[in-house]
Amino acid sequence: MSDSGLATSTSYDLPGAVTSAWDAFIDLAEGVDLAARTRLDGWTVRDVLLHLGTWDEESSLSAALATRGTPAADVPLAPDTVNAAMIQAHGDATADEILAALRASRDAVVEVLASAGDPEVGLAPVASQLGPIPLLTLVHAGCYELAVHALDLADAVDATVDPVLLRSGVAALTDTTGCLAAREGIDATIGINADEAPWSFTSRSDGGWTVDRIEGSAHGPRVSGRAEDVLEASAGRADPVRLVTLRHLKVKHLGGLLALTPIIDQVPGLPGGRGLKAAAKTLGGLFSH
Repeated sequence: MSDSGLATSTSYDLPGAVTSAWDAFIDLAEGVDLAARTRLDGWTVRDVLLHLGTWDEESSLSAALATRGTPAADVPLAPDTVNAAMIQAHGDATADEILAALRASRDAVVEVLASAGDPEVGLAPVASQLGPIPLLTLVHAGCYELAVHALDLADAVDATVDPVLLRSGVAALTDTTGCLAAREGIDATIGINADEAPWSFTSRSDGGWTVDRIEGSAHGPRVSGRAEDVLEASAGRADPVRLVTLRHLKVKHLGGLLALTPIIDQVPGLPGGRGLKAAAKTLGGLFSH
């Protein structure tokens, strides 16, 4: 069995991290103003929560599961159309119904985690907006989406994001980036050195990757800063160049980080990909002098 990041790590409780992230997000969603506008163009808090729920047994997870073991696993999912249809269909849902849909998504994830101990199940590729990735990696990537949307909600309703979400979000970001780098055949070791959750991944040209906590001082190519800033920059919610200029983020050994540029080119659905590509060019110019 090849290394598949935190899905095959013996020191990381992936099921526990995913379940805790869902619980923390649902806690945040309780009692929020559904009509509040978010920083996402045209989206209210209601819209953010709606698209994360399970409605009539349909969700982004069920769409991915349907591709397991089929050629469709290689076809990137296009979630925007599905999200728009879901929001339109359930736009009049009550707060209780929305919370029930979120809990249904959480329970579906727990069910997948319980069945994915068999590597043939947990490591089987499924479709995602990022292209084919192992099922457990996809489920773990959900922690990143929950963390970013928790920051969206917090911004809209002046709330505080549970640190559990920030930590699991950074771990999932590191894991997923390592997966994409390995899929592109990139040999690299990169640190995503968030203050609250310091992680690094090593990807290999054979398609395997490992993810480890950074112990002690960080070395090699890395981005460092608060978890919130790392997540905001990676998701395109904040300008990475501005965060670096303000020293909210620190970039070390940029040349090593630029080894990841093929990911941005090859993964159309990468969150914040367009902004990250522009940032790579700008930062490359800044750090070349």
